[in-house]
Amino acid sequence: MMKFETLTEDDFETFIEWIDSKELLIQIAGTVFTYPLTHDQLRPYLGNQNSLRFNVLNDSENKVIGHAQICLLDNGLCKLDKIIIDKSFRGKGFGPELITELVNYAYKKLNANLVELNVYSWNTAGIRCYEKAGFKMNPEKNFITEADGYRWEALNMVFEKDPWLESQQ
Repeated sequence: MMKFETLTEDDFETFIEWIDSKELLIQIAGTVFTYPLTHDQLRPYLGNQNSLRFNVLNDSENKVIGHAQICLLDNGLCKLDKIIIDKSFRGKGFGPELITELVNYAYKKLNANLVELNVYSWNTAGIRCYEKAGFKMNPEKNFITEADGYRWEALNMVFEKDPWLESQQ
């Protein structure tokens, strides 16, 4: 089981330690931040009133194992973003559980109409994780990210409300 707690400035160092390469930073945040990540870059991130930023805790150990953001967009759209699980906890089944918990949070607590996320086309493990949690490809909303010589195709995935409602019964 997982639980969420609000990210604070006291948590910055842990988050920064997890981002050990420019590629990983682009993978989880696109071009929002620059590598190396710093406290100065993260402070404005805390001030965004249209998003919720979470530490993700493994409930059994009450240990921070990851980070996630839910962005509140127009018309009840919620976007999952900046999702990362600490390296020592990857490959242990936490990914699909985290994504499911984020979707549940968006629909139950934020009354979302639709939940989406973006994932780079080469991130096959991420795509499998999102599909396992119930996301489907949305081919109408793909785009290219270009940063520091990288050119990555970003795929959009959605978890619609009706299938989520059915999964709750």
